[in-house]
Amino acid sequence: MRLIVDDLRLAVRARDDFIVIAAHELRNPMTPIQGFAELALASARRAEATCPPRLTALLEEMQGAVQEFIERATNLLDIGRIEADNLQLNPSAIDLSVLVISVVERYELKAAHGNSPLTHDIAEGIFAELDHLAVGQVIENLLSNALKFGTGKPVTVRLRSDGQSACLQVQDLGIGMRPDQQARIFGRFEQVLTQHRGSGFGIGLWVAARLVKAMSGRLFVASHPGMGSTFTVMLPLEPPNPDQRTT
Repeated sequence: MRLIVDDLRLAVRARDDFIVIAAHELRNPMTPIQGFAELALASARRAEATCPPRLTALLEEMQGAVQEFIERATNLLDIGRIEADNLQLNPSAIDLSVLVISVVERYELKAAHGNSPLTHDIAEGIFAELDHLAVGQVIENLLSNALKFGTGKPVTVRLRSDGQSACLQVQDLGIGMRPDQQARIFGRFEQVLTQHRGSGFGIGLWVAARLVKAMSGRLFVASHPGMGSTFTVMLPLEPPNPDQRTT
């Protein structure tokens, strides 16, 4: 029996290693492609008078597709690191207000394509000692989720601080969730809203929850069927003392 368990553990580790390698190899070539797409789109917009509108629209579609691909590859990479207990955070002083606004601006095109008005209410000058990439990934996953399930309805991003912690909220007015669905929404590979299955892996919220926990924060949701959902992230502005950390 022990040999069987050991074999299963090796098989799971090999699977996780493959996910990390595959995600890394798939994501890396897309980064320069994303840069080229952004440059081409910027050039098309500057030449609006002579550039066919159809070409600009196609470049916008390409930019959105590349961004979505990178998001999925990044989620897979995060899964491998989390499962292998190899999630290494690098806290540094960051301007949360600027970071949140920059992510929101990147999603404006996607929101427009889904006919979802995207607005933000961001307090200025909120600084924190957090991992820049991890926080950005959390915001992206929550915003992507809100646009998916709130298509055609307004999506709002808010950021506030009480001096001790930052409170980030992403609210949609979409289909909402029942209490039993809310209890499972942060599970791995969960897509509890079966009537609105997207093309993703169902891991975005799971990754977001694990990243928030790794930064000593909290992530929770308030939702009602037919009335949308509000995801709230509470993050400390300063890392807790080692003696105060909870497991």
